Amino acid sequence: MGKIDKMIVAVDDSVIILKMLGKVLGDKFDLHAFVDTNRALEFLKKKTPDLILLDIDMPGISGFEMLKQIKEIEALKDVPVIFLTASGDKEHVVKAVAGGANDYAVKPIDEEILLKKIEALL
Repeated sequence: MGKIDKMIVAVDDSVIILKMLGKVLGDKFDLHAFVDTNRALEFLKKKTPDLILLDIDMPGISGFEMLKQIKEIEALKDVPVIFLTASGDKEHVVKAVAGGANDYAVKPIDEEILLKKIEALL
C-alpha cells in the first residue's frame, strides 16, 4: 500500500508511543504527532485531519477534555477519534464513547488491529 493522502493527528504524552505510531503509520498516512495538547489544538484549529488518535491520561488537559474541545470546533466535529490508552477500564470506554470517540484501543497496541480500526473509520 503506497502513501495515501489521508492525514492523521496523534496526541500522546509518550514519545515512545508516538515513535511506534510513526513507524506503523508514517509510510501509509500523513502523520502529525504531538506530545503537547495545546500545540495539537493549535494545529487542529488550522488543519482538519481525516482521523485523530488521542491518549486519555496526559499532563495538562486530559484526552476527555481535549475531545470535548475538538467536538466544539465546527470543522472537526465529524472527524473520527480513536482513544489510545493504557486503561481498559469499562468506565473509561463508556466515557470515551459518550464523549464522541469512535473507537478505543488499549496500549500496548497491536499494530495490525490499530491499522484495521483506522481503515474502518477512513
